[in-house]
Amino acid sequence: MKKINTLLFNQGGKCFYCNGVLDINEATIDHVIPRAKGGTDDINNLVACCKYANQAFADCSPKHKMVVIKELWGFPSACQKIFPREEEKMEDKTQNAQLEKKIESISTQVAQIDKMLQSTNDKVAQIDKNMAKPAKEETKPDISLAYRLLCQAIKSLEDNGEEATNSSVKKKMLALNPSFKESDYGFKQFNKFLLQALQEKIVTIKTTPKKGNYIVSCAKGA
Repeated sequence: MKKINTLLFNQGGKCFYCNGVLDINEATIDHVIPRAKGGTDDINNLVACCKYANQAFADCSPKHKMVVIKELWGFPSACQKIFPREEEKMEDKTQNAQLEKKIESISTQVAQIDKMLQSTNDKVAQIDKNMAKPAKEETKPDISLAYRLLCQAIKSLEDNGEEATNSSVKKKMLALNPSFKESDYGFKQFNKFLLQALQEKIVTIKTTPKKGNYIVSCAKGA
């Protein structure tokens, strides 16, 4: 009771949320930062407000409470309209349910706006971070070196009397140069690298009865 008297005195005998005159018998203590969210019982974290408002808002933040009150009725004495005293209650269950639904809807909208603002702030921060970094020039490796390695691998297999298939060529290229990766040249698969070499007339390709397997030869002049 002492804390309520102190809070009411500090607030001029008015509700913290709507600024309406608040009788001490209808007053209750609300935590600015809810205890469920780490708030303390320190006087600096407490306000006096209508008990019906306190119960209805539960663990909502003061920001949400103020937004709901403003959205539905506006100031002053909004608490008396939203949360009438016991003797003033005239609304039936249907009206109360509609009111609770409106409050929940507005609270959800406020939460969504907060989330959108946070997302926007994160994007702006990322843009600022990217702008602060000097742009890196992308340099692609010379694909002609890969074609040279390709022909070298094919000829090595042929000189040893081995069949230069797509799989054996890849193995031989790695044996000659372990650092070779077709992805370095923009190809997700080795076969696509070979098809590019075919289009540029670096190699010729002959299909075999085995599905997905074909013989690779260096094109004339390559």
